[in-house]
Amino acid sequence: MDEIRVDGLSDLLGRLQYLAAVTDDKTSERAVTNALKKAGRVLQHSAQDKLRAAGHVKSGQLVNNIIVKKTRSRQQGMITVIVSVNAKAKAYKDNKSNRRKQRVGGGYTDYGPLFYARFLEFGTSHQPAYPFLRPAFEEDKSSLPELIRDDLAAGIDKAMKK
Repeated sequence: MDEIRVDGLSDLLGRLQYLAAVTDDKTSERAVTNALKKAGRVLQHSAQDKLRAAGHVKSGQLVNNIIVKKTRSRQQGMITVIVSVNAKAKAYKDNKSNRRKQRVGGGYTDYGPLFYARFLEFGTSHQPAYPFLRPAFEEDKSSLPELIRDDLAAGIDKAMKK
């Protein structure tokens, strides 16, 4: 997992800390989250374009399940946004079989498109790899810090006007 670190943003950091001091924490967090999600959407669209260009779109299910989402971070004060393939979480239904096996209320993960995506990204013993997420990141990683900085500045300005 690669990290993009944006350095030299002391002015934005000062404005963000001021915003957190004069408003609630959610307002300042929203500006950072929106900037990170915008950068994630750039990677998402790039990965989708790579899949389409390589001709790996049969049903469109994999292309439509490349998602950008905010995840819970382990460190307090850290906001994490990931670009990944959707794995659907499901809950066991309340029926006779699941009650007997004591699974009601529990959940499981349906690795629908994700199951196929890892074979495509990394390859198998019978199929060569056709990576789409890693090349999308490598292609866009030089423009992402500026995109995050500009969108963060705009988000801070918008929040300070309220």
